[in-house]
Amino acid sequence: MLISRISIIISLIGIYIAISIQYDLFDGYQTATGKTQALYGLKHLMQLDYVFIGITSFILSIISIFKKENLKTIILTLSLSVLSILLLVLEIWKLFL
Repeated sequence: MLISRISIIISLIGIYIAISIQYDLFDGYQTATGKTQALYGLKHLMQLDYVFIGITSFILSIISIFKKENLKTIILTLSLSVLSILLLVLEIWKLFL
């Protein structure tokens, strides 16, 4: 049960970081000029280092499967870790334009 709780905490930290990064990208794009807006997607590539937080959480979720922990907790940890990875990989900030 300890591994699942650690995975949940790491996933929530990753989701918080992903949301704050997406908001910063959106806010920066709003204040950017024409040339900067054209190359703004490159700034998104620099933020992909934080995907390792979600990957770590996903690995801990897999370990909790082998430890035969509670199934509901495992599903929660897997979904949170995948969500934290997707929030960083997808360019959600473009949806708000």
